[in-house]
Amino acid sequence: MIVPGNGEKDLAKFAQAIREMAQGGSNALGDVTLAADTISTDVEDSRCSEGAKIDLCPLSAASADARVWLAATRRGGFTLGHDAAGTNRSFRYEVRRP
Repeated sequence: MIVPGNGEKDLAKFAQAIREMAQGGSNALGDVTLAADTISTDVEDSRCSEGAKIDLCPLSAASADARVWLAATRRGGFTLGHDAAGTNRSFRYEVRRP
């Protein structure tokens, strides 16, 4: 998805950005893997801030069975708490800032 710069004057670029957002576009996506036998995972993401909302989407059946919660948010990242399973579990996430 394009994001027009602060000095952008071309209205077509703004229209394209709005259209992409209306169709579900987002630049705030990332992937995270919860390592086996750990109970927390730190994720570095420059789009994150304190109080951000993190939406997780499991990428496998094992991931869908995981108990995962948002333990903390901060400028530049967040921490997930989770159960300690014997396998890695992968998720896609989206960051929503307040």
